[in-house]
Amino acid sequence: MPSIFGDLFYDQWPEFYTKRGTTPQINVIETDKKFKIEIAAPGMTKDDFHVELNADNQLIVCLDKECEKDANGKECCGDEDCTPDEKHHYLRREFSYTSFRQIFNLPDSVDRDKIVAKMKHGVLRIKLPKRDGADRKSELKQIAIE
Repeated sequence: MPSIFGDLFYDQWPEFYTKRGTTPQINVIETDKKFKIEIAAPGMTKDDFHVELNADNQLIVCLDKECEKDANGKECCGDEDCTPDEKHHYLRREFSYTSFRQIFNLPDSVDRDKIVAKMKHGVLRIKLPKRDGADRKSELKQIAIE
């Protein structure tokens, strides 16, 4: 059993305990004119995400991020001031995003042609305006992230 200090910093737990991933937190908001989805992923950039809308009116959000590794293959913090000869490791790690996929089934009221996605301060915000009664298109559509 780890000591109280070992428990605090996870340094005496088995390897599998420290290799856990984190699922980004998601907010879904509805107003009279639109839906909004907010996905919080600290440290991620817009290039780490892929967003598309399929023919079944499902919004698919994927995140793929390669973990930083040191010369010995151990997870590294990835800071630019770390050098290969410097020994470093996480004492505590509570967020680590490597792969994430979420599918949102959208209502027919969403205007597929006006969906906008923006990444700012570690939060991906997707705005899904409601349409004005026009027929729904059913085709694959890539959503660019600004």
